[in-house]
Amino acid sequence: MTPRIAFVIMSAVHSAAAVGELARALAPHRVLIHHDFAQTPGFAADAHNAVFVPDPKRTGWACWGFSEGIFHSLQYALQNHEFDYLQLLSPTCLPIKPLAELESHLASSDVEANFDFVDLFEDRDAFMTVGYRAFTPEQSLRHRILCRLSSVYFGAGSAMRPVAGVQLRTGFAHSASGRMTLGARAALAATQLYSHRAIGRHIFDEKFRPCFGSVWFGARREVVADIVERFHDPELQRWFSRLRIADEFLVPTLLRNSGARRGPGNHLISDFVDANPVWFVEQDLPRLRESRAFFARKFRDDPSDPVRRRVLDELVAAGRSREAVLSDA
Repeated sequence: MTPRIAFVIMSAVHSAAAVGELARALAPHRVLIHHDFAQTPGFAADAHNAVFVPDPKRTGWACWGFSEGIFHSLQYALQNHEFDYLQLLSPTCLPIKPLAELESHLASSDVEANFDFVDLFEDRDAFMTVGYRAFTPEQSLRHRILCRLSSVYFGAGSAMRPVAGVQLRTGFAHSASGRMTLGARAALAATQLYSHRAIGRHIFDEKFRPCFGSVWFGARREVVADIVERFHDPELQRWFSRLRIADEFLVPTLLRNSGARRGPGNHLISDFVDANPVWFVEQDLPRLRESRAFFARKFRDDPSDPVRRRVLDELVAAGRSREAVLSDA
């Protein structure tokens, strides 16, 4: 039996043409568009398989409303649409394989959720790169202190390490002999101190472990229902709503602690410059073609972009005409 897939697109400032094209490329499956009309009024995506999530939240980069918008959309999907699996997408995503391959994979797999994460308690780079964001409220003095100590720990010119759809600093400040500097040791000790729940006054411990990673996940209906229920915990909302870029912690943490059988995320994320993924270019096409992922980001917000055109025509259409793929509803 072909699984029923629901897609949620988190939209705010990208063009209706690009969002509509993405929705049509996902036909015949249902697409739910959460669009922040306060940022782009008059937005109208032209796709017969798409509907707008009613009462959208006010979103924005590093805004708690973005997390609220995600879970508002998930709850709307659960209450109003029949689906076996749900995939969250950004407007800069595209499928990079025929949807039939995703359908076949879901039908034959016992995996309950597809997402990438790194556990802060298990990965020193993650612990020191973003631990200060997980263990302290953004506007607090201890947040500013631990943020400064994170820079002390890594030192000048530290390397970057892509993992779980995000970017981490790696290594540590060291002396000429290769040993960790005294400042780096002090920074590590201070962060370790605040990682304890009683001292940091946060909600994380060995039973509810802090995780970090990309928000673009896919999951079976029962897992979506579980994380939506957990999201409404007042204590959880009080803490996560105070964190810097909360969604990068909230989604992976809830999924990791759900106990769902996990498979790797369905996305190929493009290379990073600093902490931001860059646009795919024509030189990336072999990597897109060879990837085991079903989706990728980031593609330019322009339906005439040649990379978008080739991905839809050559990788997604798989022998069908582009017109047939994009006119499905």
